[in-house]
Amino acid sequence: MRTATVSGTAHRNKKVTWLLAASFLVLLGAAAWALCRYVEQQAMHDLQRDGRTRAGYYSRVLVDSLEKYRHLPYVLARDARIRSLLKGELDEIRVNPHLEDFGAATGCLIFVLDKGGTTVAASNWRGEFSLLGQNFNFRPYFLDARRGDSGGYYAVGLRTRKPGYFISSPVYENGVLLGVVAVKVDLGSLQQSWRDGDETILVSDFYGVFILSTSDEYRYRTIEQLSKPTRKRLITNQYLEKELEVLPMVRQNSAFGNILEIGQDTYLETSNQLPEYGWRLHYLQSLAPVATLMRATQIAAIAASVIIFLMVLYLRERKAKQISLTKATEAEAVRELNLLLQKEVQEHKRTEKSLRETQRELIQTGKLAALGRMSAAVAHELNQPVTAIRTFLASCSILLERGRHDEVKKNLSLIGSLTDRMASITAQLKNFSRKNIGRSEPVDLVVCVENVLQFLSAQLAEKNIAVSTELLPKGCAVIQGHPVRVEQVVINLLVNSMDALKERDDGRVDIEITAGDGKARLQVTDNGAGIAADAMEYLFEPFFTTKQDGDGLGLGLSISYSILQELGATIIASNGDGGGACFLLSFPLGNNADMQDAII
Repeated sequence: MRTATVSGTAHRNKKVTWLLAASFLVLLGAAAWALCRYVEQQAMHDLQRDGRTRAGYYSRVLVDSLEKYRHLPYVLARDARIRSLLKGELDEIRVNPHLEDFGAATGCLIFVLDKGGTTVAASNWRGEFSLLGQNFNFRPYFLDARRGDSGGYYAVGLRTRKPGYFISSPVYENGVLLGVVAVKVDLGSLQQSWRDGDETILVSDFYGVFILSTSDEYRYRTIEQLSKPTRKRLITNQYLEKELEVLPMVRQNSAFGNILEIGQDTYLETSNQLPEYGWRLHYLQSLAPVATLMRATQIAAIAASVIIFLMVLYLRERKAKQISLTKATEAEAVRELNLLLQKEVQEHKRTEKSLRETQRELIQTGKLAALGRMSAAVAHELNQPVTAIRTFLASCSILLERGRHDEVKKNLSLIGSLTDRMASITAQLKNFSRKNIGRSEPVDLVVCVENVLQFLSAQLAEKNIAVSTELLPKGCAVIQGHPVRVEQVVINLLVNSMDALKERDDGRVDIEITAGDGKARLQVTDNGAGIAADAMEYLFEPFFTTKQDGDGLGLGLSISYSILQELGATIIASNGDGGGACFLLSFPLGNNADMQDAII
């Protein structure tokens, strides 16, 4: 009994499964049909929109091709030679070459008719099909012009047997009709351009005769059957010897326009009326691409439906297998995660150890770099006093030979001061890397500048550099700092100026000290080449120099910048009005009681 129940349940489940599968297939079929319908509607809509645009464009091109000749007969009707010809005052041989030139320039056939409609002058007077002597008094364009209107008429030429659009204008003088000027416009080149564009275009006249076409097979065929009198009249007077048979086609209306079946081809028709000529332009778009798109969409929809159905079956079967593998997969994932965490812990330990070793190496590298910079700084700072001592010693030798002992003593005294300065520099450089450089004291900026000028006077004179100073009285620019360090800053600036002026015979350095707004300002300006724009950004960086190799280490301005920062001062580098380098130093004025007493 239980076995029968299980069997019945399985049968019902199988039946439900097949019912659901059938319903799903029906839904897929409906979706595929809706998709194909949507694609077709969208393709036809795009085709209709493009057809309207193209039909409007070709209509304008056709009208423009005719209208650009509209005023040609009107202008020629006012030509004095043509009027003289029609009045019998001038021979045709004087007019024919004139019309021939106009015809060659415009590509049109131009001819003049007398009041009776006989051609008295023509641009093709030399040709095989000359119109001279031909009578066209039955042509509508002549009849319109004789009534005083401008004529327009499409027809096949009686003489040339070539179609064209005839435009005419009456020739008047003092209100009297003398004759008619007619211009025949050839539209063959326009039709050829349509063919070159791979378009299907037809133009029908008032009677439904296709007068222009991109296909010779359609030209001079009719949309509908003409009555016998009308057909006979058109064949006799307008479309000579053309059969004017009906073009076999089936026309159906649709939401997107007329659908034309011509032979094996199907087209979507978009037409534009040209009321000024009584014509209609028919722009035909082949529906073959739409049919191809529909077939491709149907195939794609069927294929997609089958694939989706098979995918549903595959996923259903796979889901059953997936459930059985889930727990095993989860267990394996947990095990792999534990292994990964263990590896990451070991990697972090190795990284931490590597970072500690790197930190120790960086500390050692920093010590070595500091030692190298200190050595370079000592060499740079002692270079200036040594150079000054060398200069004074050379001067002493000369002075001893001349017996000028007092000046020798003075130079020796200066040498002693310089050695004291070297000892002071060495002591200061030992503490250069420390924040606390010793006890600060009042420093007269004017005295520092005067001391530096005295130290460098021999070098300035040797290099023929003039120094101009504009200093405050002593005690008016007192700052807080250390005199040796302040003098070292001034020395570095003057040495830079001397190096910049070594190639000039008229070197000059201007030094100015001002005070105000709680600041003492020192400005040093030279008339050298100035500071290059690309060097401004790196001017105060250690070891940056624009001098030749061996002329400097690039530490002077860097050390000066560090000293000024410790003193709470600032330095600004620029190029002066004369083009040379200009350095402006701003120091906070001292404000303790001792300095105030000194200033008073």
